[in-house]
Amino acid sequence: MKLYLKTTVVVLGLWLLCFLGYQVYAKMQYKQEVEAALKTIPDFSFETLEGKTFTQNNLDTDQPTVLIYFNSGCDYCQHEAQSIEQHIDAFKNVQLVFVSYETKEAIQQFSKTYKLNNYDNIILLSDTRDDFANRFDATSIPYLLIYDKDKKLIAKHKGQLRAESIIEMLNL
Repeated sequence: MKLYLKTTVVVLGLWLLCFLGYQVYAKMQYKQEVEAALKTIPDFSFETLEGKTFTQNNLDTDQPTVLIYFNSGCDYCQHEAQSIEQHIDAFKNVQLVFVSYETKEAIQQFSKTYKLNNYDNIILLSDTRDDFANRFDATSIPYLLIYDKDKKLIAKHKGQLRAESIIEMLNL
């Protein structure tokens, strides 16, 4: 009986170790795949506040693009939007794409509060399927992906980023 119990514990321990090892390996593989996919702007499909589909094909092909994943109730997102609006002249040749999983009404209110709706280069999108977080590896808000005019990734940033830092990364 003791031998059976010891064998069972050893087998279960080895099985658990193998299972956990596989989980770590699978997570690392997934992260590598996402990193590779983010080197250029991946395919996406979200909705404009008017209810139209907006994909990566709608982006201007000769301007840098900054994707900003946000939530209107997030203090950091609010400060970031305020900073961008205060330095909007530096972004005149940059597409700023704000994406949120919130309702279109909440996004619109955020846009009005921080005067983001006053600029043609600012695009506001609703992620009704909550797809952005998985597709773009967004594990926090705000979350920024900064791409050059060739749509190649310059920087991926979790958390608030001052407009001056974005401008510096884009060499504007």
